[in-house]
Amino acid sequence: MAVGNRIESKKWILMTGAAGFIGRHLRFALNDKYRFWCLDRVPVTDMYLGDVAESVDIGSVTSLTEAWDRRPEITENLHAVIHLAAYYDFSNQPNPQYARVNLGLERLLQLISKDAPGDCLFIHAGSMATLAPVIPGGRQNENSPRAGLWEYPRSKIQAERLLDQSSLRQPVVQLILAAVYSDWCELVPLFEWIELCADYGPEKYFYPGPPTRGLTYCHVEDVVSAFKMALDKFGAGGELIAQVAQELAEKRRRKSVEVSMEGGVREKFLIGQPTPITYREIHARSCTAFGGKATQLIQVSPQLATIGAYVGQWLARTRGRKSFIRPWMIPFAGEHFSFDLTHSRERLGWVPKHSIQRDLDGILVQATQNRDQWLKINAARPR
Repeated sequence: MAVGNRIESKKWILMTGAAGFIGRHLRFALNDKYRFWCLDRVPVTDMYLGDVAESVDIGSVTSLTEAWDRRPEITENLHAVIHLAAYYDFSNQPNPQYARVNLGLERLLQLISKDAPGDCLFIHAGSMATLAPVIPGGRQNENSPRAGLWEYPRSKIQAERLLDQSSLRQPVVQLILAAVYSDWCELVPLFEWIELCADYGPEKYFYPGPPTRGLTYCHVEDVVSAFKMALDKFGAGGELIAQVAQELAEKRRRKSVEVSMEGGVREKFLIGQPTPITYREIHARSCTAFGGKATQLIQVSPQLATIGAYVGQWLARTRGRKSFIRPWMIPFAGEHFSFDLTHSRERLGWVPKHSIQRDLDGILVQATQNRDQWLKINAARPR
């Protein structure tokens, strides 16, 4: 098949936030089957043959609408929309960007409803941060309570509500992602923790929460496989979409559950490793990798840790640096996340192939033996 014909045969996917970490990996993995209409505030530089990129601020309704109206040849033939665009920072200060991104999401849903094919799949990248933490032994599932305890998860919860309440007739799949990392880390909190263990300062030996608790993670390759499975199973012609539509119609007929009489298929999946890695284990293995001893973390009171965080910020400023650890983070130091993947496994057919427990040694090799590249790659991640 000629190159031109091969490109023409590819299905269109609109991707917001296409220049980001997950977006880059997704486009690389899926470009043999799909071509992408890439929207992002920053330039998308790693383009593939047949793709289209536009600099669009998703938070600007006018800019988004104008971009949409310029491309009827794409919008009327969309196979899927992957919504990765989000705003976050680690200041935990109110920022109008959070609301603007969700305003853009609301407008995007309106445009899809108006112009996109009825079987155009909408996939939203959610966040583990929206879930209420559990005590050790407990597990979260897709319907676990939400807890918007700081600015970023509040905005993601609002995005979930927009999708849950939307009357969009097209199918919607929400993938609730754990903390996403790569072979080079590229996850700011994990990177900062490892770098703290590389330092000689005494603060690395103290922790303001139970060190036996921890978070669940997900390698970006497993994230890519989850998106691919969602496209294959819930996209047009997918093996599950007809079945799910029939189930929804039956629920409406029987009125056995409260469902929108207008909206289409709605599915949620947790995407992450089921078993968390403890703060203590990350600390011990990181300290050892940098030539230290696997010393025990000493739990300190939140009050003392908060004072230490303020002092650390002051010392960093005097050295012309910026301390990652901020006082507002201290109350969250004891959070624990552990996933029940039953629904993702049985419905989507997805299970992670990676494990942070296994991958951490490889990440630490990059941190210790390829310092320049390690620091360059991780410095590129937004803070």
